[in-house]
Amino acid sequence: MSILIVGASRGLGLGLVAEHLKRGFDVIATVRKPEDEAALRALPGAERLTLHLADVTSDADAARLAADLSQGLEVVFINAGVYGPSSVTEASLDDLDAVMRTNAFGPIRLAHALLGHVKPGTGVLALTSSVMGSIAETESGFGAVYRATKAAQNSLARSLWADEGRKAGITVLSVHPGWVRTDMGGPGADIDIETSVAGMADQLAAAVGRHDHRFVAYDGREIAW
Repeated sequence: MSILIVGASRGLGLGLVAEHLKRGFDVIATVRKPEDEAALRALPGAERLTLHLADVTSDADAARLAADLSQGLEVVFINAGVYGPSSVTEASLDDLDAVMRTNAFGPIRLAHALLGHVKPGTGVLALTSSVMGSIAETESGFGAVYRATKAAQNSLARSLWADEGRKAGITVLSVHPGWVRTDMGGPGADIDIETSVAGMADQLAAAVGRHDHRFVAYDGREIAW
């Protein structure tokens, strides 16, 4: 079994690598800088780990990664996200563009570049989304910019599945990891990284062969769009 985890240097990405090594996967992981590799190489099972350099916002990196990979990956998991500006009116347009590239356009463009490497019929392509990207469940203006980027990512993921993904017979998942004690989530968050990544790994396993696109939490809860 093989999985590609994009954005694996720390936090949830690092945790996803550790969890899938523990589950016996051959793991391919990406980091943005060579100095980000040390924590990954120290993980138990790292002899089954292959590392690549890639920035999710770089088309050149996406093309190089796609060229370096073999086909037939069981899972591709694209993990990328920054919180970005707190206010849509006070932030500069450059800052708004940057967070949208990192959270929505970059991950989806990379997903399109990697689609041919996902195993037809049984493969799963997943992206780290957030319950904050749910329009139906939004009851606060807090985090409006971040919410918008994740809602955009969800919509783009649906379009990807409805066209190329459905033709290839793969499953697409938009996954909410929970409110996790990471640098972004903060120390007061609900769950630890280990709980989140174990749950997300379970959702990836349960998605095999479903041939649909769903928005789910790490614990399996279906989230309203």
